[in-house]
Amino acid sequence: MQQQNTSDHAPAPAGCALRLFWMLVGNAIVYASLATIALNGAGFPSLLDGVVWFTVALTIAARRVDITRWAGKTASGEPATLAHWRRYAVTVVFVTAIASVVAHAIDG
Repeated sequence: MQQQNTSDHAPAPAGCALRLFWMLVGNAIVYASLATIALNGAGFPSLLDGVVWFTVALTIAARRVDITRWAGKTASGEPATLAHWRRYAVTVVFVTAIASVVAHAIDG
């Protein structure tokens, strides 16, 4: 019976940090910024808009590095490709743009 070494399949700490950023932390920053815009009526453009779009750019870059350098996976556990990354990037930009318009429309 052959035993597999599970450490071969575990991502390095840098890979884990990237995944946590693009999956969780980046989204939390974007959502919190958009909520603050909606609740406080920040005009357009505001510093918070800069935070939102800078964070979106960082999450897209982090996802690409995760795929190209740290063998990023899809939600189903398959190896992610640059096609997955392109779809992710378009989706994130599109959804964030709509959410930004809505946040500014609510305006507190």
